Amino acid sequence: MPATTKETTGKETTGRLSVALPSDIYKEVSARSSENNVSLTRTVVQLLRAGLEAERQKKQRLDETLRQYRECADPAQAERLADEIGAMIFGG
Repeated sequence: MPATTKETTGKETTGRLSVALPSDIYKEVSARSSENNVSLTRTVVQLLRAGLEAERQKKQRLDETLRQYRECADPAQAERLADEIGAMIFGG
């Protein structure tokens, strides 16, 4: 079933999407929702926003490290940056 969007108050639009969660994730989201006294939907949105922001920051760190690597003249520093880039991409 495709996601749908709907105009809300102001200029913000909302999308409607049905998602099946594994039971362990559902339990954790439900517990967070209860702890924070907010709806499951709001909790899921908060977690998605936090995850998306973390991904954006991770990409920015990688882009900055790649820029430093390209501009680096010191071989020792370049090797350290190459190792750092490898760890960012492949883990480790």
